[in-house]
Amino acid sequence: MAQTIRFAVFVLSACLAGLAFFTLHPFWRWLAPILIFVAGSMLAEYAFNRLASPLEKQRDLEDRTRNPPI
Repeated sequence: MAQTIRFAVFVLSACLAGLAFFTLHPFWRWLAPILIFVAGSMLAEYAFNRLASPLEKQRDLEDRTRNPPI
């Protein structure tokens, strides 16, 4: 459940960043999406840490250790 919520928050922030890129004034066109994406990523991790059980956190950590991001 916590993984699903983390993914949903991440996707929502990516969509908002894309929308901000196409609708904002040229000055904010690059800064706003980056800030939205970073804030969304932080919020997703915070939500996961608050909602996940210790066993789910351990499985996530083991999965990240076995399959590091490229």
